[in-house]
Amino acid sequence: MPSVNSFETDMRKLRRKRRTKRHIKNFSLILGIVVIGFLVYLSRDAWLNYFDGILARASTNVTTIQNDGALAGGNYPIDISKKTHTRIGKMQKNWTLFADTTFYVYDRSGDIVYSAQASYSNPVVEESEKRTLVYDQGGYNFMVAGPKKEIYSKRLSGQILLGSIGADGSVAIVTANDKYASYLTVYDKDGSEIYHWADGTMITAVAVDKNGKGLILSSTYARGGTFRSTVTKLSFDSTEVVMQTAPVETLTFRLAYCDGGFWLLGSDRLLRFSDDGTPAYTFTYDYELADYSLSDGIAALVFEGIGGRSGDIAVLTADSDSAYTASADSSVNDIYSSEHEVYICYDSRIDAIAPDGAVIATAPVDTVYREFAVLDGNIYLLGYHSVERTEFSF
Repeated sequence: MPSVNSFETDMRKLRRKRRTKRHIKNFSLILGIVVIGFLVYLSRDAWLNYFDGILARASTNVTTIQNDGALAGGNYPIDISKKTHTRIGKMQKNWTLFADTTFYVYDRSGDIVYSAQASYSNPVVEESEKRTLVYDQGGYNFMVAGPKKEIYSKRLSGQILLGSIGADGSVAIVTANDKYASYLTVYDKDGSEIYHWADGTMITAVAVDKNGKGLILSSTYARGGTFRSTVTKLSFDSTEVVMQTAPVETLTFRLAYCDGGFWLLGSDRLLRFSDDGTPAYTFTYDYELADYSLSDGIAALVFEGIGGRSGDIAVLTADSDSAYTASADSSVNDIYSSEHEVYICYDSRIDAIAPDGAVIATAPVDTVYREFAVLDGNIYLLGYHSVERTEFSF
């Protein structure tokens, strides 16, 4: 059975192979562009007049709302200069902050609603609309927090590999087990165990459905020098498999439900599956994935650019068989996709764009923010030394 270390070694080998292929592809692409450019130049008289004024015509169809980027006063900025591990999020009408060993819930004004201790070595935060899951990856503890109080916490006998939380508060935790590569336990909103699943291969991603009645999980294994992932759908009221996809040659990083099916984010491709497990669309990429955000309606991806800077982006919708791709004009620090638009945080501004790349709204920022949370017409900005709030409308 492949170990976690062998998975990491295989991933490094695959990355080196992809870099070699990328160099070959880049050379072929450059040669092709030169040839095409020469042919276009020779035939310019036949098509040049068609493009007269096209930029002016396109720009008249897009109205970008300019937000001033003014920062809120009062309790803001919130000082985090002495914190080393921070993560910002949201839950109902409040925004959340995980800082070192404490999980905080703040209201809009920046007042602390409550805080809960979570002294984890490798904390991972997973949020839903009503609750937040914080677990110690590689450790044994996890907690579930609500908007007004901590709901419950547990210490497990097996090391936690990953976790997921559903919209109703159901929690799925995958642990290491002496008999199995992965062991899944599902807890209801009150923390009671309601379902178990043993897997002989490595579970690398889990997503709980919206009604808390089932989930999907991705089992990944190595064969013939490549990773293969299979997605299984389970129902909490049955021991039988509801659905299982054919193997896909990728290492699954993330699963998420979308309108009409689910997303599978892999090491070299993003797939959209129909609800019955049929592949509906595949978007492949050769560059390293730097960041991503998956929602019911939109998947947004960020890739590493030149010099390791993240800048190339791709946006896909759940109802289309195409992708919008672009190279950003500066480094992308964080990205978030909602049902209908994508928010992108650059070094000097935040944009909200439509799935076709049109900029809906923008706001300047005067410092670099690592993460942000969008909530009720406000954006909460996590910097290196403080948390700020700015109004953002469109």
